[in-house]
Amino acid sequence: MKGGGAGLLIALSAGGSNRELAEQGLGIEHVNELMIRMAMRLLREGHRMAFGGTLGVSSQALTEFLIHAAESWLNEESPNRSEVTRSESWPLMNWSAWPYHTFITDEQRAALVGICHFVNVDPSGVRKTRLDAALQDWEANPQSRLFAADALSAMRDQSTRDTDLRIVWGGKIAGARGWMPGILEEVAFSLAQGKPVLVLGGFGGCARLLADFLAQADAPWPARLSQAACADPERDKLCTESKRKKLNQQFKQAKKLLIDFRSQLHSAGSVNGLDTKLLRSALDEENARRAIHLAADAASTVARSR
Repeated sequence: MKGGGAGLLIALSAGGSNRELAEQGLGIEHVNELMIRMAMRLLREGHRMAFGGTLGVSSQALTEFLIHAAESWLNEESPNRSEVTRSESWPLMNWSAWPYHTFITDEQRAALVGICHFVNVDPSGVRKTRLDAALQDWEANPQSRLFAADALSAMRDQSTRDTDLRIVWGGKIAGARGWMPGILEEVAFSLAQGKPVLVLGGFGGCARLLADFLAQADAPWPARLSQAACADPERDKLCTESKRKKLNQQFKQAKKLLIDFRSQLHSAGSVNGLDTKLLRSALDEENARRAIHLAADAASTVARSR
């Protein structure tokens, strides 16, 4: 674990929309079920789980399932119990971007001491007083939505820096609140920082589009993975010319990183510590049990190399 122990801090990235997942005959319930089963397997092997976004939103069923999974792990006869005074030993970590972290009450945080450590992430360079003022009716306010998109990018960047391995599946393609589809941005941050990332493509969504692109050495870039997929005309009008250029450059860099990653995948050896054969196997694996086994193998490989 970060801060001690032999295990890893592993970021699990999933989600998606039922409409998009239905293209593969799946629903969000399949994505969520895999999240729980994956978390339990990796917790039992001594790793910690990290999530972004939804953990801590008590109205969402997945949140409760994840907490119950962590509590079950803590109740097992295991030498890997968490220590209340050491948040780096708690089984769950949640990065919560503005404004979502403002909706997590002190009571919720207190109830999860020893189980989940929350990390609040604000958009860079924005004063707290301005963020506080932007909270009212934030979803209807284009400026607030711009702050939220910036906070999501900052959260994905920080979560990548703080973790040892990222595993992705599912994920929204269109209509996400960030500047690009979330899993695309997270994979790009992982590659930019030289961190291992496992793309499970068999469960639809954004990860499926990435996996199809990576699996075929001559495949064109997926047209559906674009900045336009996450366009918000009112929000985007507020971007300065400098910010537009920066966002365009970031998207081009994400594409380049994926193209370079694909070239590495189609050769022998490893990429950021993971064997290319294992990485390629994950791209089209549709069986949940085998996908979890691949994730556990990836975690073991990364742990042994530390």
